[in-house]
Amino acid sequence: MAKFSYKVRDREDRVLLGTMDGVTADEVLERLTQKDFLPIMVKELSADEIRPSKSISEFFRESVKNSRNKVPYRNVVFFTRQLSTMVGQGVPLSKALDQLTKGEKPVFKKIIQQIADDIATGFTLSDAIARHPGAFSPMYVAVVNSGEVAGALDKVLDGLADYMESVEIMRGKIKTAMRYPIFIGGFVGVMMLGIMWKLVPTFESIYGSMNAVLPPPTRMLILISHVVRQNTVLCFVSAVLLFILFKYLMTRDEFKVAFQKNVLRVPVFGGILQKNIWATYCRTMSLLMGAGTPILKATEIAGATVNNRYFGKSLEGIFASLRKGDLLSESLEASGLFPVLVIQLVATGESSGRVDELLAKAAEFYEREVRSVVDSLSSIIEPVLIVSLGSIVGGILFSLYLPIFMIGKYIQ
Repeated sequence: MAKFSYKVRDREDRVLLGTMDGVTADEVLERLTQKDFLPIMVKELSADEIRPSKSISEFFRESVKNSRNKVPYRNVVFFTRQLSTMVGQGVPLSKALDQLTKGEKPVFKKIIQQIADDIATGFTLSDAIARHPGAFSPMYVAVVNSGEVAGALDKVLDGLADYMESVEIMRGKIKTAMRYPIFIGGFVGVMMLGIMWKLVPTFESIYGSMNAVLPPPTRMLILISHVVRQNTVLCFVSAVLLFILFKYLMTRDEFKVAFQKNVLRVPVFGGILQKNIWATYCRTMSLLMGAGTPILKATEIAGATVNNRYFGKSLEGIFASLRKGDLLSESLEASGLFPVLVIQLVATGESSGRVDELLAKAAEFYEREVRSVVDSLSSIIEPVLIVSLGSIVGGILFSLYLPIFMIGKYIQ
């Protein structure tokens, strides 16, 4: 499916610009006409126009802009649940949106108001929310669009709210499990910095007065202390620049694919991420297909939803296979990235016409697996942290006190 840019006039003779996905330009023209727009120009965008190359400065400016317009995920979850309830109760969409602006923070309040204004000028809800990618993902837009086409917006929003709430719960569990190691790691980091800044120079002056040849571990420790004390600002600036460089490189497809592929190989965490990707893919496909989204469009959206470019690349291959007429189960098996359970459930669903239901079962299975591992993560991490950090601190103290164990030799 290609992406097209368009210029149209609305019923009030205002010129509007935007983009729309479609198979052909004629299809986009027909959809615009159905929305009572007068098309002026429809043009297919090239790959470079869709994802242009950016300089570091452009990337930085765009990141700052996006951060200002970013809406917290939990706010969108709450918004979706409320909107689902109100639409289900027969409240008109414009009135529901007006009610939902109350109590929201300025950024999200402005977005909701803009959505309400766009709907008043003839936009559908899906087209209106598509103009705010900082709040609503492509999957969210596609699900809402499917609900509008099927005439079951309230049911689709309800399912979408359930999905988003489960994702929010999972994110909360992962954050909770990571608080302890982050705190301990930060505390030990500050302690090591204090040792390098204050304690090591004290011992260096003592050992210097003995005019003794220090053992290699102690010399290495003193050298690191010199680097830390004499280049504090440089080290801090270097760390910031490396972080910015890393964020910039993550916008480059080749680097992002390689990095995220290797992350999946990290012990324990790689397994959790992989199961979470399977669960996200299955849940997304189930939700989209259950809402009536064509399988090609659902596969395209799922590639962005899994939030892993390595898997996303594979899903592009699955998309190409589906376009050729292959079955989804065959395409998943050919990718080599999905477990037998998912492939078998999809194959069974294709035979019975219940692919969306069985994908939901697969998602539930892997969500339970992830929850189980995350719940036990603290008990796994604690001994690993104790051993690892204890070894680091113990090694530093051993290197620091090693000359004292040899003090008799130095005195002679």
